[in-house]
Amino acid sequence: MKAVSRREACLFCGVNLKSSLMLLAFFMCAATSAVADTRLAAPDFSTWLESEQGQKASLAQLKQQCDKVLDAEDNLNCSVSVFARMFEAKTANQLPEYYLAIKRRHAQAIANDPELNAMFSMFGSESLATLSSLADFSVKRTTRHEVLVIHPYASDGHVTGEVLPYLDVKAANGVSSRFILDTGAPQTRVNDETAKRMGIRLLTDSHYDYSTFYGERDLSAKLGIFDSLKIGTSEFRNVLVFVSDRDNLLGLDLIGKLGRLRITQKALELNAEPAARCDSRIDYERMDINQRLITAARLDRRAMPVIIDTGNADYLTSSSPGNSPIHVTDKPRSQTFKGELSLSGHIQSIAYNYYPDFTIPPSLLLGKYVPSLLLGWGAFNDHELNLDIDSGRSCFNRS
Repeated sequence: MKAVSRREACLFCGVNLKSSLMLLAFFMCAATSAVADTRLAAPDFSTWLESEQGQKASLAQLKQQCDKVLDAEDNLNCSVSVFARMFEAKTANQLPEYYLAIKRRHAQAIANDPELNAMFSMFGSESLATLSSLADFSVKRTTRHEVLVIHPYASDGHVTGEVLPYLDVKAANGVSSRFILDTGAPQTRVNDETAKRMGIRLLTDSHYDYSTFYGERDLSAKLGIFDSLKIGTSEFRNVLVFVSDRDNLLGLDLIGKLGRLRITQKALELNAEPAARCDSRIDYERMDINQRLITAARLDRRAMPVIIDTGNADYLTSSSPGNSPIHVTDKPRSQTFKGELSLSGHIQSIAYNYYPDFTIPPSLLLGKYVPSLLLGWGAFNDHELNLDIDSGRSCFNRS
């Protein structure tokens, strides 16, 4: 099965918030309760942020906790984390003041670090003025059950061999476009042409570099504002999005704010009935701008965390090669292996793909870093996703 050539972006779709911090975000995502019990005694921002209290903290509480960090380097690091959480929370009008405060407080350190210097050149004066004048980001969820059709292609007249879940999204000007429903992308992204048609206010003097799950680095884009974005009759207002030359992605930043969902191969259900069973529990992990949906599996009898990534066309993608190759070429974009997948006690023989240039991050499991897997859109031939982030009850069930 072909990989994601149309989308080419996933978990790292967002601001390049200093690569060391972004890697740290992944390596800090699976704390044990024993660690959590000791965190209040240790005024360390990163461990506090991992804790249940830190995960549920408001932006004001995050700022207060970071203000307690007196060491200059540590304060800069936690300030970047708070800034990233503002992106995740979509509070665009709060960004300018905090952004400028970090620049003032840490001017010398930022000037001496090329990555930080690039990050804190992200917004020009016009962008900051536009963001400051915005009303608050808001979500108005539909109160009724809705079933939204998932389309296999970007348009009805454009058929390819690669099937992905496309959803109709409507802007304030009445224009609709199809976006990939992408649980593997932490941030929503809009194509340049689509942004013009849908009336997005482009922040013309903004700039950011981002990287993708698939080994691409230093890609360039701008930011823009959706006055209104509708998914069914649910509406988001004053939405900060990334604008680039790539495909439209509806990311987990907005998907996760839609309430209780059921995603099948054919439809996205809003206000879905609670799942009657839970074959595989899904954990919603968040750290800074990165969010992901994780469940547990075994591939070739090795325990590995699985990222549920509806924007990946494969059934299963591994971050490490297998033992039984099926198809390997001299200069492979991908390699195919035969293996045994165990998910929620169900064991199946499977052909899965490995891409040498992919950068799927490892996860912490029982105190050790282990490779991760991606269960992509192909897996929805056999499964459905019941997503309920608010209640903490999300499941990946056999259909």
